[in-house]
Amino acid sequence: MKAKKADRTKTNVISDNFSVMESAIDLSMQEEYFKFEKTIDFDNMHLKNVLMESKKLFFESTPIESKKRILILLAHLGTPESYTTIEKYLKVSGQDFRNWVLLALKECRMFLESSLLGEDAGIISTGLGGKGNKLRNYFIISSKNDSPFSREQEEVIEDKFGIASHKFNVEVEKFIFRENCSIIRILVPIDIAVGKFIEAGIKECSDFLFFHYYVTNVKEPSNEEILGYLEEIKAKKKESTPTKIR
Repeated sequence: MKAKKADRTKTNVISDNFSVMESAIDLSMQEEYFKFEKTIDFDNMHLKNVLMESKKLFFESTPIESKKRILILLAHLGTPESYTTIEKYLKVSGQDFRNWVLLALKECRMFLESSLLGEDAGIISTGLGGKGNKLRNYFIISSKNDSPFSREQEEVIEDKFGIASHKFNVEVEKFIFRENCSIIRILVPIDIAVGKFIEAGIKECSDFLFFHYYVTNVKEPSNEEILGYLEEIKAKKKESTPTKIR
């Protein structure tokens, strides 16, 4: 069985002290943020100067690049004042800029907690975000021989993956059923291999599920991606179908 592995973007992950980025933020935006961050000199950063400069966030005339820089500086201060300032700006920031502000807020919280705890902290971030210590994933499973699911089979899938979710401490957020496949959204603890959970569920439904899946934590699969995956495994299904002896 071959499964498409999920892409995981990790930034400054430190052993046991980490936090999961809960918001779903496009990976290209995250890459832009951390690339921009590398251009800033934090060694000569002073609390009063940054807080004074942060007033410019609320001026419409301030260039967007300047606002990006100010938000990153505030994040790296990691103080209650800088966190409150970013939080205040989040309430008035435009939708197009909101994800950048969320990244700064999350990073500021990381530095603040690190300072309070007296130890390093880190962020685990993916395109789909997460909750608590769990990362959000979508996966696709399909029927054998492209046969349509019956209502009874849909109920079996919900039941068996529900049982597996308790075993692996996975939270199933959503089932989407189509004629011959299901798209399932889950939250998986970062110390659990998502494939183990999926394969355990498929095994329990092996009489009608094809033992192959697609999983991602980058973004919700589009209709084109779903159809493309189903088309891709058609040949594999034919290969796995036993030849009838007449």
